[in-house]
Amino acid sequence: MKIFQTQLQGLINKLGDHEDVMEDAARVMAQSIISDGHLWIFAEKDMRGVLYQATEGADSLPSVEAATKESSFSPMDCLLVFSSDLGSTVVSELIKRAQDNGVQVIGVSSTGDDDGVVMCSFHIPTGIKRGLVPTDDGGRMGEPHLLMALHIYYSLFFTVKEILEEYELGI
Repeated sequence: MKIFQTQLQGLINKLGDHEDVMEDAARVMAQSIISDGHLWIFAEKDMRGVLYQATEGADSLPSVEAATKESSFSPMDCLLVFSSDLGSTVVSELIKRAQDNGVQVIGVSSTGDDDGVVMCSFHIPTGIKRGLVPTDDGGRMGEPHLLMALHIYYSLFFTVKEILEEYELGI
């Protein structure tokens, strides 16, 4: 557990390198809220917990809806995508459809240089490329994709909240 916690803290500390991107992404999210657009969120596999936090949790944002392949996007909207692989077919198709409708896309993933990242307006990497804890047989375990995704969500949440309070639109 000590190794896991140390490695996890290192990943969280590295998010500081992406502070400017997270602030810019939060501004785009706030613009969608202020302009009566929607905040769409899509999460797959082990990051689906972020979707539930954002749509049903105590700290959800206004105008948040779960994105599906049937979602109807408008240029006032913003799409947040949480996936370990932004290049997956489902994610790539969703991002492309959103962009075709003028939507700004914020991608959160462990991938760093595939086509899905290039398609995003903003990309925030979780930093997880493999398990954090070495095992006796030479493998690795402990890939906290959801923990990092939730940490990033809260970074965005608090920044959006501050921006909305500046406009006296509190959450």
